[in-house]
Amino acid sequence: MSGQSQFTRTLTALAAALFLSSVAVSAAVGPASVASPVAVSANA
Repeated sequence: MSGQSQFTRTLTALAAALFLSSVAVSAAVGPASVASPVAVSANA
């Protein structure tokens, strides 16, 4: 039983880490992808 809970805890930690990293990546890429068309239109 303890092994199952340990596995579940590890799986939950992995899922949380993956979710947080994807949120961090989208937060970093989001402003860049929004600013890119503005910079292109300003150059044109």
